[in-house]
Amino acid sequence: MKIGGVVCQVLLVTGLSACGGGTGLGSYTTAGNSQTSSLLGTSGGVTLSTGTGAGTTDDNNVGTSIVNAEGVWRGTSDTGRTLTGLILDNGFYWMLYSAAGNNGNIVGVIVGNSLSGNGTVNSNNGKDFNFETNALLPFALQGSYTPRARLQAALTYTDIPGSSVTISATHDNNYNLAPSIATLSGRYTGSSNSLINGSRDTAFSIDARGQLTGSRVDGCTFTGTVFPRPRGNAYSVSLAYGNNCLERNAGGSSGSTGSAYFDPSNRQLYSVTLNSTARDVLVFVGNRQ
Repeated sequence: MKIGGVVCQVLLVTGLSACGGGTGLGSYTTAGNSQTSSLLGTSGGVTLSTGTGAGTTDDNNVGTSIVNAEGVWRGTSDTGRTLTGLILDNGFYWMLYSAAGNNGNIVGVIVGNSLSGNGTVNSNNGKDFNFETNALLPFALQGSYTPRARLQAALTYTDIPGSSVTISATHDNNYNLAPSIATLSGRYTGSSNSLINGSRDTAFSIDARGQLTGSRVDGCTFTGTVFPRPRGNAYSVSLAYGNNCLERNAGGSSGSTGSAYFDPSNRQLYSVTLNSTARDVLVFVGNRQ
């Protein structure tokens, strides 16, 4: 969706009072006015590949073999937001970002496919899903990295000329641990976010076979599977929405696929799955009970 056709939406995204305000991940300056961009629009025909096929963990000696940008990354943006992200061995990535000045409040996620090698990383089909404004904008990413050390990148929002944000992150060495369903299995409580449904209290249970069941306070139920990724402390996730889920009934999505990371330091699960329409995500962050 081009900027000329979304005047009121852009006012929302930029935080102008005419449409009720709002903030997003990036900021930019246009015609001398400091504005804030988040995201808006449709999928724009872009196809994202989440690469959720199950695999073995035989090649999990990632501590010595990583040469691309894969890993768990934690950092900040130049707009005052904290970031927690995962780049998989196949290049699929997501990065959660907080509200400005409030590290504990996740308000959006960027998702896409990337190519990395020889210290450079690029993505030309990124999507920024912002839950503060219920908006979606595509972006392109260009950056540099040192394997298992640092990541720096610039995001350029393609539908809003001149809009950009930079991110800087360091590698979390817990990514080098071998994933295990035995380690992951258990019950998690927290909240899930999507553009269509906002934030809702949510609970998931994962059994010893990697079978997932979940429920949300609005009556939505989930089923699915979780498998260890071929490399790194990460998991492939596939979800199916029950009949009471707004994502299925109003959003036209039968389910979502993506990936998850379990942080052993705080027993927290991060899961980001892209809906089958590619116009929304389901983000879950919860603690193991």
